[in-house]
Amino acid sequence: MKKLYILASAIIGLASIQESSAQCNGRYQTDIYSIIDTTFDIQYGSNTDLSNNPVNLMMDVYEPQGDTASMRPLVIFAHGGSFIAGDKGSSDIAYMASELAKKGYVCASISYRLAPNAFFLISEENTVKVVFNAIQDGKAAIRYFRKDAATTNTYKIDPDQIFIGGTSAGGILGINLTYMDDVNKLSTQWATWAGEIGGLEGNSGNPGYCSRSNGTFGFAGAIADTSWIDATDVPWYGSHAQNDQTVKYGLGKPLNGTNPVDLFGSSLITVRLSNLGIYNHFDSYTGGDHPPFANSTSILQDNKDSLAMFLYNILDCNPSNLQTTNQKNCITNPTSIDNIESNILVEGIYPNPFTDAINIELNNIENVTISIYNTTGQLVKNISVNNYITKIDVSELPQGAYMVKVDSKSNNFSQVIIKN
Repeated sequence: MKKLYILASAIIGLASIQESSAQCNGRYQTDIYSIIDTTFDIQYGSNTDLSNNPVNLMMDVYEPQGDTASMRPLVIFAHGGSFIAGDKGSSDIAYMASELAKKGYVCASISYRLAPNAFFLISEENTVKVVFNAIQDGKAAIRYFRKDAATTNTYKIDPDQIFIGGTSAGGILGINLTYMDDVNKLSTQWATWAGEIGGLEGNSGNPGYCSRSNGTFGFAGAIADTSWIDATDVPWYGSHAQNDQTVKYGLGKPLNGTNPVDLFGSSLITVRLSNLGIYNHFDSYTGGDHPPFANSTSILQDNKDSLAMFLYNILDCNPSNLQTTNQKNCITNPTSIDNIESNILVEGIYPNPFTDAINIELNNIENVTISIYNTTGQLVKNISVNNYITKIDVSELPQGAYMVKVDSKSNNFSQVIIKN
């Protein structure tokens, strides 16, 4: 396969990279550790799958042995497998995680909920719900580490430098998690389906903490809609083969066209990010291997090096980092309302679907109001908030879909809920 380099939105000089490396104390560019400690089968959350079976969500954590740094960037990997198979111990993920840990990163390889079989994904509704289940699990993993940083600090990670992505389905998980940050970006039908399984945040664990990533990546990844990416979004790295038929390089239906949902592949993600002026790095390959390193150890090593370079270029310790000043993150920037993310205001709405009552879990109760609208736009409930968990009696409402809107002085949130 032939590799074509596409480096967008920035010109990176070798001198500036070498000059800035001292700011990171030599970390994150070279292998400064030779021995990696791996802790297997750590539970980060739990939930039920679409067959209502309980699922314990597990991960493996990779750390450099003997590292004394107290604020380390975290890279979360999700495995491939078309959302029907795969394992957190997959060889490509284990290799990537180990290699990055040698440079000083903490890495985690997560499991996530899967479809029961390939035929399940013939349905658009099932596909959307399976992918959103996976995204919810990824968010729970991010929250797990931010909770740890705020409490026991077991992993000594920097909660402002958490990156997520993976291979194939894992890349789709990370990329969509990162850029699908507002239910209002979804079609009405997709918003309804997302609402039926717990909304964008879900209930996979560790509520009360921010689930936003600070950067994303995908080896043969894709996004459901590039318009979800806006000018304040975070950087991305991608690797993709031009004739990939499992996840298309451009626009198309995955799994050789058998899945009903169109995805925008890496070649279109880089165009969108570049047009918005957001740093991204894309490695394009000839051929059709899925992922590009499927039959090539050299390409696997090449992608590892590209990912390491991409991450270093957006680290806070790098004074030449290529983040934008208005980049979305978990810290509210008083000069930019765009930097305030909806999931800081609302941590969860449950149960969903509901029968007689819903609970709305908030992270802020100052000047907050809750409004519920029916499908015709009519206001059917309006509540002033004085508790962080507000229980609302909706027993009088007829069955159907409703929109919950939560408003404060500086932020707002909305989610579709379903009454059975």
